[in-house]
Amino acid sequence: MRNKTSAKCGVRSADWRGITPVLIVILCLIAALPVIAAPAGKPVVSISPKKPGPGDIAVVTVKGASGPVEGTFLKKHLHFNESKGAYKAIVGIDLNTEPGSYPLVMNLGGKSVSRDVKIWKKRFPLQRLTLREDQVTLSPENEARAEREQKRVAALWPVDSLRMWEGKFIDPLPGHEIGTPFGVRRIINNIPKNSHSGVDLTADEGEPVKAPNDGVVVFVDEQFFSGNSVILDHGQGIYTMFFHLSKIHVRPGQAVMKGDVIAEVGSTGRSTGAHLHWGARVQGAKVDPLQLMKLKVE
Repeated sequence: MRNKTSAKCGVRSADWRGITPVLIVILCLIAALPVIAAPAGKPVVSISPKKPGPGDIAVVTVKGASGPVEGTFLKKHLHFNESKGAYKAIVGIDLNTEPGSYPLVMNLGGKSVSRDVKIWKKRFPLQRLTLREDQVTLSPENEARAEREQKRVAALWPVDSLRMWEGKFIDPLPGHEIGTPFGVRRIINNIPKNSHSGVDLTADEGEPVKAPNDGVVVFVDEQFFSGNSVILDHGQGIYTMFFHLSKIHVRPGQAVMKGDVIAEVGSTGRSTGAHLHWGARVQGAKVDPLQLMKLKVE
C-alpha cells in the first residue's frame, strides 16, 4: 500500500522505506512552511524621453519601489501616481532651461536616492518680423499694464492642487494646422524678443475651443497682449491657457470636463488675425502643450 503521508510530503513511494516516522513528520513540517521570496532588487528609475530638452514634458517612472515615492526636480515638487505596479510623475522642463545636468532627488520607500538628469540642447526656428514702431514700443501706460498682468498670471502657479485630469489630454481645436509652433525665437525690428511660449492654431473666428481635460477655471480676463483669456487648472501643477478669444463661456471657479466648450476663437489683444494661442505650464515651467497629448500616464 502507498504511504499517503510520505507522498504528500514530497517523498516518492519507492523512497519511503527505511525512513523513520519521526523523520517523515519533520519532512512534512518543512514542506508546509511558506515559501519566502528572494529579496527584491533595487528600484529602477527611468526617464522618457531619453534626451529631454527645454520645453519638453518628461515622465519619471519608478518600478520596484517598496513604498510611497516622492521627489523633486528643478526645485519643483513631483506628483507620483501609482499605476500597474509603477509610480509615474510628469516633469515640466522650462523653455528657458539651460542645457546641463540637474539633480533628480527622490525618496523611495524611506530611502533617499539622487541621480543627475541631463537636459539636452534643443534648436528652435527663428522668425524675423518688421512691424510699425507703435506696435513694438509700448506707451508707459500700456507697459505698466502689461507688467501688472504678467505678475498676476505668474502668481497662479505652481500650486499643488489635487489631481483632476484623467487619461489622455485632447486637442482643444482638433483638425487645425499650426500657424506658429512652440519655442520660435522672434526678432522684431532687429530686436530679440521672448520666444513663443505656446502654439498658435489657425482657425476662423467663432470656432469652439474645448477643455483638453478635466479641471477648474482659475483665470478669466481681458489682457493687453493675450486679449480675452482663460486658464484651466488640471491639478498636480498642470495648467492650460487659451488666448485671443472672441467669447468666453466659463467663469472663475467653474469645474469643466474634458471636451466641454469653454470659449470661441477670436483675435483680441495683440493679434493680427483669428487664431488660438494654446499654452501650458507644468509646475510653472513653460512647456509645449502638444506634448500633453502624448503623455502615457494613467
